[in-house]
Amino acid sequence: MNINQGMSMSTFYGENPSLSSPKSAKNSQPLGIFTKSQVIHSQQGFQRFHNFLLQDQSAKLLPRERVGNCLKKRIDKDKLREVKYNESRKKAHWANVQRCGSIWSCPVCAKQITEKRREELKKAVNTWQTSHDGSIQLLTLTFSHSKSESLKSLLERQKKAYKIFLETTKVKVILKKMGVVHKVRSFEVTYGDNGWHPHFHILMFNKYILVSADLKKNLSELWIKACVRAGLSAPSMKHGLDLRDGEYASEYVSKWGIEHELTKGHIKKGKHNSLTPFDLLQLSIEDLDVFQKKPSKLFQEFAISVKGARQLVWSRGLKQLLEIEDKTDEELAEETENEAISLRTVDEYIFSLLCHYQKRHQFLKAIEDDWESGSFGSGSTEKLLIEILELETKRLSEVA
Repeated sequence: MNINQGMSMSTFYGENPSLSSPKSAKNSQPLGIFTKSQVIHSQQGFQRFHNFLLQDQSAKLLPRERVGNCLKKRIDKDKLREVKYNESRKKAHWANVQRCGSIWSCPVCAKQITEKRREELKKAVNTWQTSHDGSIQLLTLTFSHSKSESLKSLLERQKKAYKIFLETTKVKVILKKMGVVHKVRSFEVTYGDNGWHPHFHILMFNKYILVSADLKKNLSELWIKACVRAGLSAPSMKHGLDLRDGEYASEYVSKWGIEHELTKGHIKKGKHNSLTPFDLLQLSIEDLDVFQKKPSKLFQEFAISVKGARQLVWSRGLKQLLEIEDKTDEELAEETENEAISLRTVDEYIFSLLCHYQKRHQFLKAIEDDWESGSFGSGSTEKLLIEILELETKRLSEVA
Protein backbone atom coordinates (compact mmCIF):
# COMPACT_ATOMS: atom_id res chain seq x y z
CA MET A 1 0.00 0.00 0.00
CA ASN A 2 1.23 3.50 -0.83
CA ILE A 3 1.30 5.41 2.46
CA ASN A 4 0.20 8.57 0.69
CA GLN A 5 -2.92 6.87 -0.60
CA GLY A 6 -6.22 8.16 0.77
CA MET A 7 -8.34 5.98 3.02
CA SER A 8 -11.84 4.90 2.13
CA MET A 9 -14.66 4.92 4.62
CA SER A 10 -14.14 2.37 7.36
CA THR A 11 -16.19 1.22 10.32
CA PHE A 12 -14.26 1.43 13.57
CA TYR A 13 -14.76 -0.69 16.66
CA GLY A 14 -13.52 -0.15 20.17
CA GLU A 15 -14.18 -0.72 23.84
CA ASN A 16 -16.19 1.92 25.68
CA PRO A 17 -18.40 2.10 28.76
CA SER A 18 -21.56 0.09 28.20
CA LEU A 19 -24.76 1.97 27.56
CA SER A 20 -27.21 2.22 30.41
CA SER A 21 -30.12 1.27 28.20
CA PRO A 22 -31.16 -2.39 28.43
CA LYS A 23 -31.40 -2.37 24.65
CA SER A 24 -27.80 -1.23 24.18
CA ALA A 25 -25.93 -2.67 21.24
CA LYS A 26 -23.66 -5.63 21.56
CA ASN A 27 -19.87 -5.27 21.43
CA SER A 28 -19.96 -5.81 17.67
CA GLN A 29 -21.88 -2.59 17.08
CA PRO A 30 -19.89 0.10 15.25
CA LEU A 31 -18.69 2.90 17.49
CA GLY A 32 -18.08 5.46 14.80
CA ILE A 33 -17.00 6.12 11.24
CA PHE A 34 -13.73 7.34 9.79
CA THR A 35 -13.92 8.97 6.38
CA LYS A 36 -11.39 10.27 3.89
CA SER A 37 -11.93 13.80 5.13
CA GLN A 38 -10.72 12.78 8.58
CA VAL A 39 -7.42 11.35 7.38
CA ILE A 40 -5.42 13.90 5.42
CA HIS A 41 -2.23 12.84 3.68
CA SER A 42 0.53 15.10 2.42
CA GLN A 43 4.10 14.72 1.29
CA GLN A 44 5.19 15.47 4.83
CA GLY A 45 3.22 12.54 6.20
CA PHE A 46 0.01 12.12 8.09
CA GLN A 47 -2.04 14.85 9.67
CA ARG A 48 -3.98 13.04 12.35
CA PHE A 49 -7.62 13.91 12.67
CA HIS A 50 -8.03 13.57 16.40
CA ASN A 51 -6.22 11.99 19.30
CA PHE A 52 -9.40 10.79 20.99
CA LEU A 53 -10.35 8.65 18.01
CA LEU A 54 -6.88 7.14 17.85
CA GLN A 55 -7.03 6.53 21.58
CA ASP A 56 -10.15 4.43 21.01
CA GLN A 57 -8.33 2.48 18.30
CA SER A 58 -5.36 1.90 20.60
CA ALA A 59 -7.72 0.62 23.29
CA LYS A 60 -9.15 -1.84 20.80
CA LEU A 61 -5.72 -3.14 19.83
CA LEU A 62 -4.44 -3.24 23.43
CA PRO A 63 -7.43 -4.46 25.47
CA ARG A 64 -5.34 -5.33 28.53
CA GLU A 65 -3.54 -2.00 28.75
CA ARG A 66 -4.49 1.10 30.73
CA VAL A 67 -5.24 3.09 27.58
CA GLY A 68 -8.62 1.32 27.52
CA ASN A 69 -9.68 3.19 30.67
CA CYS A 70 -7.95 6.47 29.88
CA LEU A 71 -10.30 9.45 30.08
CA LYS A 72 -13.21 7.04 30.48
CA LYS A 73 -13.17 5.20 33.81
CA ARG A 74 -13.98 7.33 36.84
CA ILE A 75 -11.47 7.94 39.62
CA ASP A 76 -14.14 8.49 42.27
CA LYS A 77 -17.10 6.23 41.55
CA ASP A 78 -19.30 8.26 43.90
CA LYS A 79 -18.93 11.36 41.75
CA LEU A 80 -19.91 12.13 38.17
CA ARG A 81 -17.43 12.91 35.45
CA GLU A 82 -16.84 16.62 34.97
CA VAL A 83 -15.77 18.97 32.24
CA LYS A 84 -13.32 21.60 33.44
CA TYR A 85 -11.98 24.62 31.60
CA ASN A 86 -8.50 26.13 31.74
CA GLU A 87 -8.98 29.84 31.11
CA SER A 88 -5.33 30.58 30.32
CA ARG A 89 -5.12 27.78 27.72
CA LYS A 90 -8.75 28.21 26.61
CA LYS A 91 -9.13 24.44 26.65
CA ALA A 92 -11.73 22.14 28.18
CA HIS A 93 -10.86 18.70 29.50
CA TRP A 94 -12.42 15.74 31.26
CA ALA A 95 -12.08 15.49 35.04
CA ASN A 96 -12.67 12.66 37.53
CA VAL A 97 -11.43 10.25 34.88
CA GLN A 98 -8.35 8.07 34.96
CA ARG A 99 -5.36 8.90 32.77
CA CYS A 100 -3.05 6.15 31.63
CA GLY A 101 0.00 8.40 31.25
CA SER A 102 1.33 6.28 28.39
CA ILE A 103 3.50 8.18 25.93
CA TRP A 104 3.75 5.12 23.69
CA SER A 105 0.20 3.81 23.31
CA CYS A 106 -2.07 6.76 24.12
CA PRO A 107 -2.14 9.67 21.64
CA VAL A 108 -4.01 11.89 24.10
CA CYS A 109 -1.53 11.48 26.96
CA ALA A 110 1.41 11.46 24.55
CA LYS A 111 0.55 14.92 23.27
CA GLN A 112 0.46 16.46 26.72
CA ILE A 113 3.48 14.62 28.12
CA THR A 114 5.75 15.25 25.15
CA GLU A 115 4.89 18.95 25.10
CA LYS A 116 5.89 19.22 28.75
CA ARG A 117 9.06 17.18 28.18
CA ARG A 118 9.89 19.54 25.33
CA GLU A 119 9.55 22.48 27.69
CA GLU A 120 11.87 20.76 30.18
CA LEU A 121 14.50 20.29 27.49
CA LYS A 122 14.05 23.83 26.25
CA LYS A 123 14.63 25.17 29.75
CA ALA A 124 17.60 22.83 30.24
CA VAL A 125 19.31 23.96 27.02
CA ASN A 126 18.67 27.64 27.77
CA THR A 127 19.90 27.38 31.36
CA TRP A 128 23.01 25.45 30.32
CA GLN A 129 23.92 27.99 27.66
CA THR A 130 23.16 31.14 29.65
CA SER A 131 23.83 30.32 33.30
CA HIS A 132 26.62 27.78 32.77
CA ASP A 133 28.11 29.25 29.57
CA GLY A 134 27.96 25.79 28.00
CA SER A 135 27.39 24.40 24.53
CA ILE A 136 25.31 21.54 23.15
CA GLN A 137 25.70 18.87 20.49
CA LEU A 138 23.38 16.20 19.13
CA LEU A 139 24.71 12.69 18.66
CA THR A 140 22.64 10.14 16.73
CA LEU A 141 23.46 6.42 16.90
CA THR A 142 21.89 3.94 14.50
CA PHE A 143 22.62 0.48 13.11
CA SER A 144 21.73 -1.90 10.30
CA HIS A 145 18.59 -4.04 10.64
CA SER A 146 16.32 -6.32 8.65
CA LYS A 147 12.61 -7.04 8.41
CA SER A 148 13.08 -10.48 10.00
CA GLU A 149 14.21 -8.99 13.34
CA SER A 150 11.67 -8.33 16.09
CA LEU A 151 11.56 -4.90 17.72
CA LYS A 152 12.02 -6.34 21.20
CA SER A 153 15.20 -8.12 20.17
CA LEU A 154 16.55 -5.02 18.42
CA LEU A 155 15.87 -2.82 21.45
CA GLU A 156 17.59 -5.26 23.81
CA ARG A 157 20.70 -5.37 21.63
CA GLN A 158 20.60 -1.62 21.01
CA LYS A 159 20.58 -0.96 24.76
CA LYS A 160 23.48 -3.39 25.21
CA ALA A 161 25.48 -1.75 22.40
CA TYR A 162 24.96 1.70 23.92
CA LYS A 163 26.15 0.47 27.32
CA ILE A 164 29.27 -1.11 25.76
CA PHE A 165 29.92 2.09 23.80
CA LEU A 166 29.75 4.42 26.81
CA GLU A 167 31.79 2.11 29.04
CA THR A 168 34.61 1.83 26.50
CA THR A 169 37.66 3.67 27.84
CA LYS A 170 38.48 5.22 24.47
CA VAL A 171 34.95 6.61 24.19
CA LYS A 172 35.19 8.15 27.66
CA VAL A 173 38.48 9.79 26.72
CA ILE A 174 37.08 11.19 23.46
CA LEU A 175 33.91 12.56 25.06
CA LYS A 176 35.95 14.18 27.81
CA LYS A 177 38.23 15.73 25.19
CA MET A 178 35.12 17.06 23.41
CA GLY A 179 34.00 18.74 26.64
CA VAL A 180 30.95 16.52 27.28
CA VAL A 181 29.86 16.60 30.93
CA HIS A 182 26.17 15.62 30.78
CA LYS A 183 23.78 13.82 28.42
CA VAL A 184 20.06 13.38 27.78
CA ARG A 185 19.17 10.27 25.78
CA SER A 186 16.03 9.52 23.83
CA PHE A 187 15.15 6.84 21.33
CA GLU A 188 13.04 6.97 18.21
CA VAL A 189 11.42 4.08 16.36
CA THR A 190 10.04 3.99 12.82
CA TYR A 191 9.06 1.18 10.46
CA GLY A 192 9.99 0.92 6.80
CA ASP A 193 11.24 -1.30 3.97
CA ASN A 194 13.89 -2.84 6.22
CA GLY A 195 11.63 -3.39 9.20
CA TRP A 196 11.95 -1.67 12.56
CA HIS A 197 14.41 1.19 12.74
CA PRO A 198 15.22 2.18 16.34
CA HIS A 199 17.95 4.71 17.00
CA PHE A 200 19.21 6.89 19.83
CA HIS A 201 19.44 10.64 20.00
CA ILE A 202 21.80 11.94 22.67
CA LEU A 203 21.78 15.61 23.57
CA MET A 204 25.26 16.34 24.93
CA PHE A 205 25.90 19.23 27.32
CA ASN A 206 29.46 20.43 26.82
CA LYS A 207 31.74 22.84 28.69
CA TYR A 208 33.17 23.63 25.28
CA ILE A 209 33.10 22.05 21.82
CA LEU A 210 36.14 20.41 20.33
CA VAL A 211 35.40 18.23 17.32
CA SER A 212 37.71 17.03 14.59
CA ALA A 213 37.32 14.60 11.72
CA ASP A 214 39.60 12.17 13.53
CA LEU A 215 37.57 12.27 16.75
CA LYS A 216 34.33 11.65 14.85
CA LYS A 217 35.96 8.85 12.85
CA ASN A 218 37.22 7.21 16.06
CA LEU A 219 33.78 7.45 17.68
CA SER A 220 32.16 5.91 14.60
CA GLU A 221 34.57 2.98 14.65
CA LEU A 222 33.97 2.42 18.36
CA TRP A 223 30.18 2.50 17.86
CA ILE A 224 30.47 -0.10 15.08
CA LYS A 225 32.51 -2.36 17.37
CA ALA A 226 29.94 -1.94 20.17
CA CYS A 227 27.11 -2.90 17.82
CA VAL A 228 28.91 -6.05 16.67
CA ARG A 229 29.71 -7.06 20.26
CA ALA A 230 26.03 -6.62 21.16
CA GLY A 231 24.91 -8.89 18.32
CA LEU A 232 23.71 -6.15 15.97
CA SER A 233 24.57 -5.84 12.31
CA ALA A 234 27.45 -3.42 11.84
CA PRO A 235 26.34 0.05 10.72
CA SER A 236 28.27 1.87 8.02
CA MET A 237 30.88 4.50 8.80
CA LYS A 238 28.70 7.02 6.97
CA HIS A 239 25.36 6.35 8.67
CA GLY A 240 26.09 4.67 12.00
CA LEU A 241 27.06 7.79 13.94
CA ASP A 242 26.09 11.37 13.25
CA LEU A 243 27.29 14.40 15.22
CA ARG A 244 25.70 17.84 14.88
CA ASP A 245 26.14 21.11 16.70
CA GLY A 246 23.37 22.83 18.62
CA GLU A 247 22.40 25.15 15.79
CA TYR A 248 20.26 22.59 14.00
CA ALA A 249 22.96 21.61 11.53
CA SER A 250 20.91 18.92 9.85
CA GLU A 251 17.63 19.43 8.05
CA TYR A 252 16.09 16.80 10.31
CA VAL A 253 16.91 18.76 13.47
CA SER A 254 16.29 22.19 12.02
CA LYS A 255 12.69 21.27 11.24
CA TRP A 256 11.92 20.46 14.83
CA GLY A 257 14.58 22.12 16.91
CA ILE A 258 16.66 19.94 19.17
CA GLU A 259 13.92 19.65 21.81
CA HIS A 260 11.41 18.36 19.23
CA GLU A 261 13.95 15.93 17.82
CA LEU A 262 14.32 14.27 21.20
CA THR A 263 10.77 14.22 22.50
CA LYS A 264 8.58 13.74 19.45
CA GLY A 265 10.21 10.64 18.04
CA HIS A 266 7.11 8.44 18.02
CA ILE A 267 4.77 11.24 16.94
CA LYS A 268 6.60 13.20 14.26
CA LYS A 269 6.75 12.23 10.63
CA GLY A 270 8.99 9.42 9.49
CA LYS A 271 11.56 9.98 6.73
CA HIS A 272 11.88 8.23 3.38
CA ASN A 273 8.31 6.83 3.54
CA SER A 274 8.95 5.23 6.93
CA LEU A 275 6.08 5.13 9.40
CA THR A 276 6.00 6.28 13.00
CA PRO A 277 4.11 4.17 15.57
CA PHE A 278 1.16 6.56 15.53
CA ASP A 279 1.14 6.39 11.73
CA LEU A 280 0.74 2.63 12.18
CA LEU A 281 -2.07 3.20 14.68
CA GLN A 282 -3.86 5.44 12.18
CA LEU A 283 -3.42 2.92 9.37
CA SER A 284 -4.64 0.06 11.58
CA ILE A 285 -8.18 1.39 11.28
CA GLU A 286 -8.45 -0.02 7.76
CA ASP A 287 -5.54 -2.38 8.37
CA LEU A 288 -4.40 -2.72 4.78
CA ASP A 289 -0.87 -4.07 4.44
CA VAL A 290 2.07 -1.68 4.64
CA PHE A 291 5.49 -3.10 3.79
CA GLN A 292 3.76 -6.52 3.60
CA LYS A 293 2.64 -6.28 7.24
CA LYS A 294 -0.61 -5.47 9.03
CA PRO A 295 -0.37 -2.06 10.75
CA SER A 296 -2.41 -3.37 13.68
CA LYS A 297 0.10 -6.15 14.38
CA LEU A 298 3.02 -3.75 14.04
CA PHE A 299 1.50 -1.25 16.47
CA GLN A 300 0.78 -4.00 18.97
CA GLU A 301 4.38 -5.19 18.68
CA PHE A 302 5.63 -1.65 19.24
CA ALA A 303 3.43 -0.98 22.28
CA ILE A 304 4.38 -4.26 23.95
CA SER A 305 8.10 -3.84 23.19
CA VAL A 306 8.45 -0.32 24.62
CA LYS A 307 6.07 -0.68 27.56
CA GLY A 308 7.64 0.78 30.68
CA ALA A 309 10.47 2.48 28.81
CA ARG A 310 11.33 6.07 29.65
CA GLN A 311 11.08 8.62 26.89
CA LEU A 312 14.10 10.55 28.12
CA VAL A 313 17.05 9.44 30.25
CA TRP A 314 18.94 12.29 31.93
CA SER A 315 22.47 12.15 33.33
CA ARG A 316 22.47 11.80 37.10
CA GLY A 317 22.28 15.22 38.74
CA LEU A 318 21.57 17.15 35.53
CA LYS A 319 17.96 17.99 36.33
CA GLN A 320 18.92 19.21 39.78
CA LEU A 321 21.80 21.25 38.37
CA LEU A 322 19.52 22.96 35.84
CA GLU A 323 16.60 23.27 38.29
CA ILE A 324 14.27 20.99 36.34
CA GLU A 325 11.57 19.47 38.53
CA ASP A 326 11.58 15.67 38.29
CA LYS A 327 8.08 14.48 37.37
CA THR A 328 6.75 11.16 36.15
CA ASP A 329 4.74 10.81 32.94
CA GLU A 330 1.64 10.16 35.03
CA GLU A 331 2.16 13.40 36.97
CA LEU A 332 2.53 15.36 33.75
CA ALA A 333 -0.63 13.78 32.33
CA GLU A 334 -2.58 14.92 35.39
CA GLU A 335 -1.47 18.55 35.19
CA THR A 336 -4.48 19.60 33.12
CA GLU A 337 -6.35 19.88 36.42
CA ASN A 338 -4.26 22.86 37.51
CA GLU A 339 -5.93 26.29 37.33
CA ALA A 340 -9.13 24.89 35.83
CA ILE A 341 -12.72 25.77 36.66
CA SER A 342 -15.57 23.25 36.69
CA LEU A 343 -18.22 23.89 34.04
CA ARG A 344 -20.56 20.91 34.19
CA THR A 345 -20.99 17.30 35.24
CA VAL A 346 -21.92 14.53 32.82
CA ASP A 347 -24.04 11.59 33.94
CA GLU A 348 -23.17 7.97 33.15
CA TYR A 349 -25.73 7.51 30.40
CA ILE A 350 -24.76 10.64 28.47
CA PHE A 351 -21.07 9.80 28.80
CA SER A 352 -21.70 6.28 27.53
CA LEU A 353 -23.39 7.77 24.46
CA LEU A 354 -20.49 10.17 23.90
CA CYS A 355 -18.17 7.16 23.94
CA HIS A 356 -20.42 5.00 21.82
CA TYR A 357 -20.65 7.60 19.07
CA GLN A 358 -17.07 8.76 19.58
CA LYS A 359 -18.03 12.32 20.43
CA ARG A 360 -15.96 12.91 23.59
CA HIS A 361 -13.66 15.32 21.78
CA GLN A 362 -16.51 17.12 20.01
CA PHE A 363 -18.27 17.57 23.34
CA LEU A 364 -15.20 19.34 24.76
CA LYS A 365 -14.90 21.52 21.66
CA ALA A 366 -18.58 22.46 21.86
CA ILE A 367 -18.20 23.48 25.49
CA GLU A 368 -15.13 25.57 24.62
CA ASP A 369 -17.02 27.34 21.84
CA ASP A 370 -20.05 27.98 24.05
CA TRP A 371 -17.94 29.33 26.89
CA GLU A 372 -16.01 31.68 24.61
CA SER A 373 -19.13 32.89 22.79
CA GLY A 374 -21.15 33.41 25.95
CA SER A 375 -23.81 30.90 24.93
CA PHE A 376 -22.90 28.34 27.55
CA GLY A 377 -25.96 26.21 28.33
CA SER A 378 -27.82 27.01 25.14
CA GLY A 379 -25.42 26.58 22.25
CA SER A 380 -23.34 23.94 20.46
CA THR A 381 -23.17 21.60 23.45
CA GLU A 382 -26.91 21.19 23.71
CA LYS A 383 -27.23 20.77 19.93
CA LEU A 384 -24.64 18.01 20.04
CA LEU A 385 -26.46 16.24 22.88
CA ILE A 386 -29.75 16.43 21.01
CA GLU A 387 -28.05 15.01 17.92
CA ILE A 388 -26.62 12.09 19.89
CA LEU A 389 -29.92 11.35 21.64
CA GLU A 390 -31.69 11.32 18.26
CA LEU A 391 -29.09 8.90 16.90
CA GLU A 392 -29.57 6.65 19.91
CA THR A 393 -33.35 6.78 19.63
CA LYS A 394 -33.07 5.75 15.97
CA ARG A 395 -30.64 2.95 16.83
CA LEU A 396 -32.89 1.56 19.55
CA SER A 397 -35.90 1.60 17.25
CA GLU A 398 -33.93 -0.40 14.67
CA VAL A 399 -32.85 -3.10 17.14
CA ALA A 400 -36.22 -3.30 18.88
